[in-house]
Amino acid sequence: GLMNEYLERNETPNFDLFLSNGVQAEYLIPVFPTNTFPTHWSIVTGLYVENHGIIANSFFDYELNANFSYGPPDSTPNDERWWGGEPIWATAERQGKTAVTFFWPGSEASINGIQPTKWVDYDGSIPDSVRIDSVMTWLDPRGEVQADFATLYFSFVDSRGHRFGPDSPEVDNAVIEMDGLIGYLLEKVGETGLSEILNIILVSDHGMASTNEERVIFLDDIINLRDVDVISWSPAGMLKPTEDKTTDVYEALKENENNYRVYLREEIPERFHFRNHYRIPEILMLADVGYTITSRPFFERRGVVAGTHGYDNMAPEMFTFFAANGPDFKSGEKVPPFESIHIYELLADLLNIEPASNDGITGELNHLLRGN
Repeated sequence: GLMNEYLERNETPNFDLFLSNGVQAEYLIPVFPTNTFPTHWSIVTGLYVENHGIIANSFFDYELNANFSYGPPDSTPNDERWWGGEPIWATAERQGKTAVTFFWPGSEASINGIQPTKWVDYDGSIPDSVRIDSVMTWLDPRGEVQADFATLYFSFVDSRGHRFGPDSPEVDNAVIEMDGLIGYLLEKVGETGLSEILNIILVSDHGMASTNEERVIFLDDIINLRDVDVISWSPAGMLKPTEDKTTDVYEALKENENNYRVYLREEIPERFHFRNHYRIPEILMLADVGYTITSRPFFERRGVVAGTHGYDNMAPEMFTFFAANGPDFKSGEKVPPFESIHIYELLADLLNIEPASNDGITGELNHLLRGN
């Protein structure tokens, strides 16, 4: 949930140093829907969502007759049946490299029988500095693991954006904290003697939009909720009508189309790459940026959060952050925006391995590299 504008409005000396010696995208275009699990999995597989099947942060799969969720009671992150495609750590391990992950959605799962050499079950209470220390130990060329590739994951900027909104002082404080962590990471890289050989990519999964209780769409005012299973609520409402109700539900939503757009699956814009997976249900109801789809009972109990994401991936509020620094990257350059699905091919190139099948274009990000 990190946006370029967060850095522009705050004092971030460590980010500034990283960017002055590295390369930064004007912005990164995430995949649709712009939610944590779909976007993270696209970054590491190079696949659009319709080709990897992680359609939301939580959803029901009617073929598996099971619920995908990253929290209790249905926590399923380590069941490989959910995760389509091959993440970069599996591609690396398969070709004799050593990959480690300290959190990344999907990193607990065995993919085609392959797991990272080191990985950790998600536990948000583990301090961020401990995460960095562990990864630096695994990367240390004098250590026993001597990893070639590592992931780190920090969620607090996103959490504050949800709770307080993207324009809040709390988010600004989170960005300043994040800057401190970048400083700590760079310090550790120097201490470990990796400055000359380690490439570092800082990437975010999506942006954040302000929401409030005035901009609400009550689904139960438009349709009878007994006529649908709501696979995912908001902002990308995914609706599976009960038997014979598809036309009725769609027509009711179409007649009341205000502050949202509704599509039958076959009408979903091609640019979303969100049609051709069996988990994608018959109707997509996509809220306009800043609006929340909810029900009256849920709204009475919980209201709405102050910020969210999941909207159209071409909405500027959903654009996000990419920067890279290291011996293979250009220094002090800003490059035009690009789609996050191309990052997998870049990682494979840096690791000198053969990429698995993916939706990115080989060489699409070569202009980020020295000598190009």
